[in-house]
Amino acid sequence: MLRDGGQTTRGGAGPSAGAWEAVLPLHCRVSGAPSGRPTVLLHALGETGASWDRLAAELTAGGRRLYVPDLRGHGLSPRSPGYSFAALYADVVALLDAHGLSGIDLVGHSMGGHVGWLLAQRQPSRVRRLVIEDTPPPPRDAAAEAELAARSGGDGSRAQVLALYREFRALRRAGGLDAAAVRPIIDELRRADGEWWRRLPDVTARTLVISGGLSSPVPRPLLAEVAARVPYGRMVAVDAGHYVHRDAPERFDAEVLAFLA
Repeated sequence: MLRDGGQTTRGGAGPSAGAWEAVLPLHCRVSGAPSGRPTVLLHALGETGASWDRLAAELTAGGRRLYVPDLRGHGLSPRSPGYSFAALYADVVALLDAHGLSGIDLVGHSMGGHVGWLLAQRQPSRVRRLVIEDTPPPPRDAAAEAELAARSGGDGSRAQVLALYREFRALRRAGGLDAAAVRPIIDELRRADGEWWRRLPDVTARTLVISGGLSSPVPRPLLAEVAARVPYGRMVAVDAGHYVHRDAPERFDAEVLAFLA
């Protein structure tokens, strides 16, 4: 099936992650020159691959081969009885396997950025360059988890989830988002994960972390620390809030295109 000048494919089946976490075949838009550098764009929670249309056009114009999936529970990809980052990661690995992709460049925003981190940590040879847009790292330990909970005012997490539900309402009504995906993904990012922090030095990809600056709820100093722990990492701040590629598209595209060149 053709769509927007590219072909739409589904990833092949992969190894079971257990129970409902079995790998799902993702809807993925493929476009650009077949011989171009393979580049994967992973969207945020409550968005779809279409959120990357502007950047995708720039990248394909530069001769790249683009793979832009809808992650599970989003867009045209299948729904699931449950959601976790382990499942999201397994879906993306299966997609890469189905297309025989390695040495990729990867751009990920928020939820998609966390999946990108997992891939770069666990299969470092598979990622050549990595761009992470305003992705909140998980707390390092129980003390950091408690501090995060305290900053949100205890019940603040519930209020934030309700706010997100309101923001995603139009996409849900259009059938583009499984509401059941929202809470477990947010909760997982708020749980301590010392292993994630320990594996940052395993990332061999040249890495650009883009902070949304003072307008973002993700603390800029925390993202700077994350970038500093990656052997070839650096950070740039664009004061545009959490959705940098949407609210400051010209600056975002310029940073990404220069970095991936």
